[in-house]
Amino acid sequence: MKKEIREKTLQYIPADFDGIILDLRNKLGDICPNAEIIPVGIFERRLDLEDKSVDMAVCLKLHKYKDGEKALSEISRVLKDGGTFIACLKPYDNFRTMLKDKFDVNSYHTSGHYAYFEAQKR
Repeated sequence: MKKEIREKTLQYIPADFDGIILDLRNKLGDICPNAEIIPVGIFERRLDLEDKSVDMAVCLKLHKYKDGEKALSEISRVLKDGGTFIACLKPYDNFRTMLKDKFDVNSYHTSGHYAYFEAQKR
């Protein structure tokens, strides 16, 4: 992934964020020193987290998940109501529809072959 897209995606995270972040496929420790960060690699099953237990989820390679709908459902399950979802991906046809089914999209941008966004869980 281009460094530029990574930086644009991560700029949605406030520097002083101190909640719980679900960190999917990235390392945010240097970016969010005040946050409790739960690192998760590739997940294909249910995450071992309680429902509505996470303030923010960040994923810089969402397109790497084989089942995008399942990934969005699981992220939605663990995010608190109003929680923030920030991600970058190579967009595919039905992704924005799936995203809008579960989240209010505040910002969605494309650059080359990538899209990055910030959304809130309903």
